[in-house]
Formats: sequence, C-alpha cells, structure tokens
Amino acid sequence: MRKIILAVFLCLLMLCVSAAADELSIGDVNAFLNSTAKLGEGSKANQVAVIPFSHIDGPQEEDLFYAFVPFKYVARSYIKYQVTFISCTCRSADVNVWSTAYVELTLPSSGKIEDAAVRTLSFDADSTGHYLGGFWGDSNPPPTAPNATYEKVKAEMIPYYIGKTYGQLMGLGTIADITDYSEGEGRENLSIDAWTGATVSSNNILRILQALYAYHATDSFFDGDPTSASMREVFEAKKETVAAAAAAAVAAGEVELPAPVDTTKTYLANKDDKEETICEPGNFGPTCSAINSENLKQYLGRTDVKYIDLRDYTDYAKKHLRNFECIPYFALIFNAEACNDAALPQLYGGTVEEPVPVYAESDEILEAFFPKGKTIFLMCQSGGRVNMLMKLLSARGWDMSKIYNIGGMAQYAGAEYRDIVTDTPEIAVTATYNFEGLTRVAPK
Repeated sequence: MRKIILAVFLCLLMLCVSAAADELSIGDVNAFLNSTAKLGEGSKANQVAVIPFSHIDGPQEEDLFYAFVPFKYVARSYIKYQVTFISCTCRSADVNVWSTAYVELTLPSSGKIEDAAVRTLSFDADSTGHYLGGFWGDSNPPPTAPNATYEKVKAEMIPYYIGKTYGQLMGLGTIADITDYSEGEGRENLSIDAWTGATVSSNNILRILQALYAYHATDSFFDGDPTSASMREVFEAKKETVAAAAAAAVAAGEVELPAPVDTTKTYLANKDDKEETICEPGNFGPTCSAINSENLKQYLGRTDVKYIDLRDYTDYAKKHLRNFECIPYFALIFNAEACNDAALPQLYGGTVEEPVPVYAESDEILEAFFPKGKTIFLMCQSGGRVNMLMKLLSARGWDMSKIYNIGGMAQYAGAEYRDIVTDTPEIAVTATYNFEGLTRVAPK
C-alpha cells in the first residue's frame, strides 16, 4: 500500500537546486570555504581541487580522467591529503565506487619536489589510527582476480610506496616497471606477478600518487624549485585538456531540443474531417509532438530533463522505460468529481481546461511533481493522459514550451527500445492513493 504524504513533497521542494548553483566554479567553492565558512588554511579544512590523472585500464590504454582533493592540511614537515578517484572505469557502479586515499607527502628540507616522499598511504585509517581518512571503493576482491583482495593490497602493495620519493616514482608507467618490489624487510618472497589479475587497481594507485605529487608541487613551499614550476605548467595543461574533453562530451551527448510541437506535421482535428489540420503550438496531442518513438533515444539520459510516466503503479510495474518516474495521473492529479466528492483524493476536479483545486496546497504539490521551468518529457499508455495533464498545467500557468508529450508505452515496442524497457508482467501491485495533512478547500 502506498501513502503519498505532504512531507514527501515538501522534501522534494527543498531538494530542488537553482540553476545558479549549477554555475559555481571551483574558485567559488574555495572562496566560500576559505572565507564565508571560515575553513581556510590553518583551520578546519582548506581545499577543494579537481586534479587530472592519467587513468589506465586493463589493456593498458590511457585516458585523462579527473580526481578530487577535498582536503589538504599543511603540517610542519608534510601535507595531509584526501584524494578521491575511480580505480576501475570498466566496471559498473554496483560493484565499483569511488575510492578515497589518505596520503601524507613530505615537505623536504631541500625544497625540491623530487625529494618529497610518501609518508602515509591508506585507504582506511589515517596515520594516527584515530580517523578513517580513506575508503576502498574498488571491488574486494575484483571480479576478474578473486585472490587480489584489498587486504592483500594493504599488506603487500601499499607498504612498497611508503618512503618512496617522487624522484623514484616519476618515471614509472605501470607496476611492471617496478624493479625493487621485493626489497625491504619481509618483502623477500613477494612478487609483482601476483598482481597480474588486479593491474587496474594497482596501476591506478601508482597513477593517483603521481597525480597527487603534481598537485603537491603547486604548493607555495616549492615556489623556488624549477622542476615544480615545469610540473605546474603540465598540471594546468592537463586540466585544460580534460575540461575541454568534458565540454565536448556534454555538447555531443545533449542534442539541442526541438520545440515541443512539430509544426511541419498535420492531423485530423475531427474524425469526419476530409483535410488534415497543421499542427500549431498549443496542440498537446502525441501526433503533433516533435519527440516520439522515432527519435526519443537521442534525447534520453539528459541532465536537463525530468522523465515522467503518468500511468498507475500497476501498469508501470509491468512494463516501463527505465529511469522514468511514475506519477499516476488519474490516481493523484485529476478526477472531474474530486472537487465535489470528499472521498476522492486527487489534486484537481472540474475540467482540465478549468481545473478546480481540491486543496489549498494543490498548486504547490503539482509543482513538486512537475517543476516549473524544468524541461519535462511525459508519457502514459497512448499519450491521452499526457494531453490532459498538459492542458491542466497550461491552465495553472506552466511554461508549455518546455513540456513534451512523447506518447505512450504502446508506441515503444520496437527492438531499438528493448534494452531500456523493464518488462515484468509477473509483478502485481495493489496501490491505495491518498494525501495526508492537506487543507481541503473543495467541496465547500
């Protein structure tokens, strides 16, 4: 049984982020942390940075990728860092999430970045053992290397880096380049070959340390070091390369949206008409829609679109397009008699052209469901419910240039949509729809 309560919608409203927040730069965030929030150097925390690193996959193909430094603290002779990165980009998020390494890099008396050494490297406790500064986000063990557990990485791989200077690590491309792996007390019988089944995890520990060293070189402590100066130039160039690639990916992935109504189309306004009518803005039917089953796939997965299915939970559970949210139209939004019958829970009664609010909060909740100013793709079973909702939204003041009727589930039966359709006819849902805590203003 499902109960839809007001608190849910108020929470949704509080979670809405303004467009201005999306435009914050790293500089803006740092300015806030270092001034407004009084988290500047020498206080609680003092850094938010995005750093490029050369990520390497299993076949040893490389890509420039991003890592994040959410924490930097300068101690007397070393700097504490947390650096967050994806170790394996080839596995899905259900088996692989972001890792956070807690790292301490020294500030050598020579003032040269090549002499800076790894003081601490941990994916759990910090150097005091009091805090969990790190987090192992990679699979444990990896699916392809069942013997290469994090415990083994911690016992055999991580200790290798302790005490290593940047000068010792800077020339290494992969762990296969390490020639002194078995040197040191207790390491005589260890072999780098043990990691051939977990090279992605191990290689990217090396790569992230190298990237963090490059960021370490940007600290003012190394201002007099010529090597640090050249590293800073490379560091900034990599950041620009990755930023440009990211911008290009966004531009390529998000095709410009057409207007909701395709005015090149025609339709029969009445079944007895002998001639078809040209589609015009304000026609909310699926026949005139610019986005339909013929082209929807190129508009899926966008960050600027809210995808909604208006059918009830029973039909939605049996078959729906992935990542579409279910908001039942007839159960929650509209019933012509809702403004006359107190037993009906819908937000509006009357007609869709002149909807009558049932509650004082009806418009507020409607906006929680269908945010004003947001681009929204709507679907149902055939497109009829969407047509009615769009008329209702128009009557309540919505900007209809951002709302699309993409038709109904019946139109998405083609083979090209099979990979994004959840088809579970065995599921049976019994739903009870209601609102609680609202102020009913109709019937009077």
